[in-house]
Amino acid sequence: MYLFFSGMLLNLFRRRFTVFPLLFAFGFIFLALLQCVPVAANAAEASPAEVSPISNAFCKDMKNHKTLTGHGPVGCERLASVKFSYLGFDGRVHGDGEMIVLDAVAARVARIFDRLLQLRFPLAKVLPVNRYDGDDDASMADNNTSSFNDRVVSGRTSLSMHAYGLAIDLNPVQNPFLEGIGASRRVSPDGGKTYLDRKDIRPGMAEQVIDVFADNGFLIWGGDWHNPIDYQHFQVDRDLAEQMARLSSSAAREVFEKRAEEYRRCRQSGKSRTACHSPPRT
Repeated sequence: MYLFFSGMLLNLFRRRFTVFPLLFAFGFIFLALLQCVPVAANAAEASPAEVSPISNAFCKDMKNHKTLTGHGPVGCERLASVKFSYLGFDGRVHGDGEMIVLDAVAARVARIFDRLLQLRFPLAKVLPVNRYDGDDDASMADNNTSSFNDRVVSGRTSLSMHAYGLAIDLNPVQNPFLEGIGASRRVSPDGGKTYLDRKDIRPGMAEQVIDVFADNGFLIWGGDWHNPIDYQHFQVDRDLAEQMARLSSSAAREVFEKRAEEYRRCRQSGKSRTACHSPPRT
């Protein structure tokens, strides 16, 4: 583009067109704009998501930063890292997305985030919760999309699905957690208060991609709940999670894929998402 305009301007100069000053000014302004305007990366040019076991060093980092207690349902040997590119709210494609999940679902999680990029669904950031010392509130306040965190359900004593690496929190600001009613209702993170009208669909809101998660085995969406409501949260059934944690990686993957395939066949028959979600057969 630069050579094109440079050649055009040079030819105009040689021919001494009377419009030279105007064209020169136009060319100068255009070239200046090319230097100033950022060019968003093409989603089609991004590399597919990559899955790998977590390293010993990363495992140690998780323990040091309170993301892995050593008393949870799965250890480092059952966790995998999914690294992928994503579209940011700045319109650029970022290549630093990383999510830690149960190994048996890692390939499906990779498909989910590759699909979100294809759909140009924006994410603020995707970092392991180690970066926040396992502090879920800090991760949410930073609008961080994440998965594994060896913790209990907020305000309760039961294990969270995040402790299994089988739950994903998506854009917490655009998809806040709500608990209580009326004046006592709690919204978390605080920045999510501007996203309480779920009929006003804006970029990054989970309603646009529920089917992407469900088609890949994450059948439960916290936005379907009543109190609390967790718009950011996608997970598998608790019974299925407990079963997968007890099985080997390959056996757990087989069980998970079977459940996901049952759901997809049900949807293809014309039934609704909620009608097709039921606990897996034992």
